[in-house]
Parts: sequence; C-alpha cells; structure tokens
Amino acid sequence: MKRTFISSLRLLAQFAREPISSDLKVAAERSYSLRETISSNFDQVRALADGVLIEFGPSRQQNLALRNRIRQWQPELRTLFVARIALWKYRAQLPGFELPKPVARAQREFDDCLAKVLDDMADRMEGKASEGDTNFRSPVESLDGTIDSYYSGMSNEAVKAQLGAFLSLSHRIENLTLSLDAEIQRWI
Repeated sequence: MKRTFISSLRLLAQFAREPISSDLKVAAERSYSLRETISSNFDQVRALADGVLIEFGPSRQQNLALRNRIRQWQPELRTLFVARIALWKYRAQLPGFELPKPVARAQREFDDCLAKVLDDMADRMEGKASEGDTNFRSPVESLDGTIDSYYSGMSNEAVKAQLGAFLSLSHRIENLTLSLDAEIQRWI
C-alpha cells in the first residue's frame, strides 16, 4: 500500500511536468496513459488498505497507523490529481487555453516546483532525505508576479476575466500540494 501510494506521488509529479512532447497527439496519449495509471493506483491503494486489516504480526499496529494516514491523504491526492488534469490543458496550450509565452514559462516553473514537492514527499515516505528548499518562495506568487508584469497595461478586471480560472486553479493546486506535504512531514 505504501509503495503504491508513493508511486502515485511520483506519477503525479511526472504528470505535473507534462506534456513533454510538442506534438499534441503524442502529449494527449501520454497524458491519458499517466492519468489511467494514477487512477489505477488510487484503486489499488484502496484495495490494499482493506487487506491490511487482516494482516497480523509484530508490525500490525504500525501498519494500521500507516493505513489510516494514507486513507486520510488519498482524497487530498485525488483532488490534486483532478485539479492537475484541468491545469494540463493550459500547459498543453489546447485551443481556448493558450497562455502568452512569459505566462506559459512561469506556469512551467510553477508546475516543476510543485512536482519537486511531490517527489520530495515520496522521498520522505521512502526514508530518503529530501532536498527541500530552505528559501522556498510560493510558486504561485511568482506566477502571479509574471501575470501582473505581462498584463500591467490592462485593467485588473480584464486580466481576471481572461485568466481567472487559470489563477484560481493554480492557487488551489499550490494549496493542496503544500497542505499534503505539511501533513506528510508531520507524520514522518
């Protein structure tokens, strides 16, 4: 169960960095494949959590405590996954979801930063030291700053209308990622 949950964290980090290919068809196929694997992992974690209940041995209490934690984290991770699917459309620059180049670059940095947070969570759960950034700056603040500079000549209302959903989604993703990270850090 723990390995599958860790795998979900790593796959979600990988998904956050997608699409890697500039060929939209290849990117969409890769996205679909990753999404299917992540969804399958969620189902597998749930099934494995049920199996922990019938396991006995010296580590039973420890395994039950881990089971409870993972069952609490799983809905948060699933919500993050669904939000990431929506944000992927901007990253892939699908029609209707195009971003100006500076904003698209800032989004890529935003996604890469939060993908690293997911990889660090997986590392900590595996007992590895993570390379957490001591000078961590909110990735969404950087994204907001880029948007503010790029759209400085436009009214704030016009920017909100054009990028409201994108910014709201980005804020939500950052909050979900950092909240889950804090919970995992407290437990480990």
